[in-house]
Parts: sequence; C-alpha cells; structure tokens
Amino acid sequence: MRIRTLGVLSMAAAALLLTSCAVQTAPTGDAPEEAQELTTVPGFDMSDGVIHVGQMTALSGPLAPSSNEQVAGQQAYYDIVNAEGGIAGEYPVEVITADNQYNPQLAVQEYQRIKDQVVMLSGVLGDASTEALLPILEQDDAVALPSTQSSRFTKQPNLGMTFTSYQSNTWNTLSYLFEEGQITTDSTVCSMIQADQSGEARQIALEYASEELGFTLGPKTEFAPTDTAFTAQVQTLKNAQCEVVVFGGATNNVPNLVAAATQLDYAPVWLAEFFAIAQSFKDTDIAGYLAENFLITGLAGNLDDTSIEGIELLTEQLGTTPTMQNVYGFMQAITASTILEKAVELGDLSGPGIMNAMVELDKVSYLGLNGDMTYGPAEDRLQPDTSSIFAYDPAAPGSLSALATMYVAPDGRGPDF
Repeated sequence: MRIRTLGVLSMAAAALLLTSCAVQTAPTGDAPEEAQELTTVPGFDMSDGVIHVGQMTALSGPLAPSSNEQVAGQQAYYDIVNAEGGIAGEYPVEVITADNQYNPQLAVQEYQRIKDQVVMLSGVLGDASTEALLPILEQDDAVALPSTQSSRFTKQPNLGMTFTSYQSNTWNTLSYLFEEGQITTDSTVCSMIQADQSGEARQIALEYASEELGFTLGPKTEFAPTDTAFTAQVQTLKNAQCEVVVFGGATNNVPNLVAAATQLDYAPVWLAEFFAIAQSFKDTDIAGYLAENFLITGLAGNLDDTSIEGIELLTEQLGTTPTMQNVYGFMQAITASTILEKAVELGDLSGPGIMNAMVELDKVSYLGLNGDMTYGPAEDRLQPDTSSIFAYDPAAPGSLSALATMYVAPDGRGPDF
C-alpha cells in the first residue's frame, strides 16, 4: 500500500501576539486568590530577579542530537521572552540543564542535584523518567513539564502537559487514512509498539479506532526500547497481512526495523511519531523505504512555512529553518512561560505557587503550532486534540512534507485521549 500525496489542509492563521500566547482567565468557580508580593524562593532570588528553570534531557547518548535540538528550541523562546524584559516584562529566565541520558535512575539523581536551583522543570525527557520523578515531585510540591505525550500524566497536579497525546495522534491518523480511503472496513491494522505505557496508549487508540471505523484489528507485537532485532515482529505482521502498522519506536529503532522489513519484502504503511525520524536518514539507504511507506505525526506544518506565526518567530530566532524537535522545545517553553506569568501575577514562584498558577490558568495557546492545552483544576485538564500528518520526504525541511495540518478526527476526541 503506497502513500498518496494529498493537499495540505488549510489552517486558521494564528491571531495571537507574542505577549498573549495564552488565555489566562481564571476558570469558573472559586475566585482566584489575592495576589501577593513576590519573595525569594529556590530558583528565584529577589536580589537579581532571575527565574531559573531546569531542563532535564538526554544531553549525551544516542538521543543527544534530538534532545539538544529541543534544548535549542526552548532557549529560542526564552530569548524572545528575555528580549521583552522577561516574565511579566521584569524577570528574565535562565535555563539550568541536566543530563538524564534517557535513564530514570539518572533523572532522580539529576533532580536531586538541581532541585534547589530552579523554580520548576520546564522539560523532563521520557515517560520512565517522569514516572520515576512523580512521587518525589509530589513530596516536594514541585512542578515539571514532561517531554512526553502520555495522557496518563495530564491530570497530575504536579505535571504540566503541552502536546497532543499518543492516543489522539494514533486516532487522528487512522481516521485520516479512513477518510481518504486508504483504510477501509476490509483492512487489517496492527501494531508494533514498545512494551511500556507509551506503547499501551497507542494500542488503546488502535483498538478504539477499530471499533469506531470497523477495520480488522490484527496482532500486537512489542519490543524493548534498546532492541536491535525485529525480524520476529515483522514476520508476524507480514503473516497477518497487516496493511497498516502503528509503530511506537524512536530513531534508534528505525534502521533495524527497515532492514528487517526490506529483508522480508514487507511494505505496509507504518504510522510513526516525528521523533522516529532523524535528519541523518535522508543520506542513507533507508530513505527510499521511508518515503514509500511511512506516515508521521508531528506539530505545526511544513517547517519552512513562515505563515505559521510560531514557525516565523522560531526561524527568526534560530537564523535557520527549525527542526520538529526545535518546535517541540519552543512549545514547551511557551507552556512554562505562560505558567510562570500567571505565578508572577499571583505573587508566588514557589512550587505550590506554580501548582496554583496552573489551576488558575484557562488555556495555553501555541502561535499556530498546535491546538490549545486546557489547564484549570487537574481533573479538568485536556491535551490538545490536533495532529499534523506528514509524508517522509528527504528533500523537505526536516524530511517532512505536510499532508494535513491541525487535523482532528471527524468524530472528535476519543475517550480519555
């Protein structure tokens, strides 16, 4: 089954000023607490007025190239904020980086090292690291923004989300293929996912889509993040005649996956997230297979489309066309800055103060890069429901060519997505 190039869906232009990226009205219910005067807290000293945030990511190891792009994206947005005087026009932001090497044990160690130097973590790479830190964050009344899309974190009071969930990305992409006639009720759709909660999130969405759209649900195959041999999983998928496969891997898994699929002469449509695609793939012998067989979910639209306000600002700040990982970091810094703006307004940059700021926020908007993130009380929070869908194109910026931007399944958001 080959991927057809389709027209890009139009997206409403973002009509937001940089200084008003988010709607910050208090949710209905109890009136917000009366604002206090800011005081010195860990990560913020009134003597210099600098707000320090922590970015915990894989600065070393196989995921370092993409992680460093996220860091650059975050810094780009903070540079814009600081050029305007900082948070609330008064308090500059400085980032303290920590290297978890995508390892939850190291994440805990690094958190203990920097926790008294920052007011919050503006990024924590990985589901496992976020899971390991959550009980400590709860004990410390501290806040972190996970660099993950797992919806199981959305309603945690100590965590602030930014991105569309794995479930919504899977559901939206399958709905898109069904709408375009590339999946029918006669199709068999399967999965090849990590044996963890992120993989299970995709499986939940696949099973929901099978029920709603009526296609046949095929085998679920699993792997560990560090696995390098995929022949057994690919053989199972081929034997089941799976036409479409929901794939839950990262860049380190893709070359070996393509090698196994090529060896077995198996060419379904693989549905992947953007972090499965490395810039370096375009110069390798797997590029042709990716172009023929991969659909990718991501953010915004074409990375050189400066009609998107966020892409225009990020391009200007970086001085070059951004990568999708740059966009990811940029959006996360928008979330952190919006939360900090509300915390300053309420007069409290402590951990509990930042948690309260998230409760008092309504929505965070992203300059046309994605749909809104709904804040408010933790039990009411919702991740964005939009997905941008791309074909793999080695000649395009980031090797991604947009087929549909800000797409939402015609039947809307799935349950608990």
